[in-house]
Amino acid sequence: MSFKETIQSNIQLSYFEGQIPVNYQYTLGVAGNKFFETLKQKGEFIASVCSHCGVKTIYPLIYCEECFNPIDTYVSIELEGELYSFTKCYRDYQGNTYDEPHVIGLIRFDGIKGGIIHRLNINEKDLKLGIRVKAKLKPTNKRTGGLDDIVCFEKV
Repeated sequence: MSFKETIQSNIQLSYFEGQIPVNYQYTLGVAGNKFFETLKQKGEFIASVCSHCGVKTIYPLIYCEECFNPIDTYVSIELEGELYSFTKCYRDYQGNTYDEPHVIGLIRFDGIKGGIIHRLNINEKDLKLGIRVKAKLKPTNKRTGGLDDIVCFEKV
C-alpha cells in the first residue's frame, strides 16, 4: 500500500522568497498554565515532581520524560540559578535589528532538570558560565501571567 499526497486546491500552494514566515500560537497546557499563574500570583517558579522516579523539571510537565508516569505534584523553587550558557542577539525573532544587542542566557536551577532561557542584565565583563543569577520580576500589579513577567536575570 502506498500513500500519495495530492493537492486538491491551488490555495494550498505557497511560494516564499527568502525566509519562510512561521506564524504559530503555542498553548501553555495544564502545567505551563500552572507555572505562569504561580509566577503571576506568587512571584515564584514551580517545577514538576515525578512521584515515581523523583525527577524535578522546569518548565513543569504533566508526564515524566524519564519514566512516562503522570505528574500531579509541583513545588516552588528559588528564583536564583546558575548561568549555564549565554549568547548575544542582534535581531529579534522577527528579524528586526535591535538598537543595542541583547544578551540571553540559559539558567539552570539546583537539582532541577531543564531551565529557563531569558534576557540577562549583566555587565559583559561579569558574564561567565557558572555565575549565580536571579530573576527580576515585574511588580505584582503589572504581571500578566506570561514570560514577560520576568524582566531579566541579574547577577547575584
